[in-house]
Amino acid sequence: MKANRFLLVGAALVLAVGATGMAGGPAAASSPSDGFASPEEAVPGVAPPEAEDSAVYLDGEGREIPMPEGPEPSETGDGAQTRQFPCTPDSGRDNPHRSSTGVVVSGHGWWNKGDCSNDRADVYNCLYEWYTDNSWRQKACSSTERLKPGGGSANRTVARHDCDNTARTSWRNHVDVDVVDEWDTGEWPHRQANVDCRVF
Repeated sequence: MKANRFLLVGAALVLAVGATGMAGGPAAASSPSDGFASPEEAVPGVAPPEAEDSAVYLDGEGREIPMPEGPEPSETGDGAQTRQFPCTPDSGRDNPHRSSTGVVVSGHGWWNKGDCSNDRADVYNCLYEWYTDNSWRQKACSSTERLKPGGGSANRTVARHDCDNTARTSWRNHVDVDVVDEWDTGEWPHRQANVDCRVF
């Protein structure tokens, strides 16, 4: 089990901003000298190859989302911290894509057991759109669903957002899997695709 990073990020950022002002926030994501637009002038677009290593993630309120770190050791019954090996689920996700039901961008999330033992996990997925200040901005998240492994239409989550137009734009679909009653690793994998869908 691990904490839901999207529910905790707001509280963590309030503390960080109180201590350091706006350092590290959206305004620090990039500058015109990086070859990217300023945050004030940024618009959605197609991500160039050089965006890969330096891009930041912003939540729906424009706050930077911390990237997940390695798992913490689990706590034993006597309260001592010991190093134990977490299990690793297989985190399933598809490419962001235009939905067949209309001018909508969507993505799905699911899981398989990997080397985990339990057969239920809390799963959600989120869609991020690339902006020219080299940020991935959250545009939609699914609800968290407790799913059996295996995927398929009955065992997956879906995030979707209506398109404002059909200009080609880069999107990422990230999935988070939290195995029920079992300590698992904290990967936050994604798939990226250019989709004929732009959201402002």
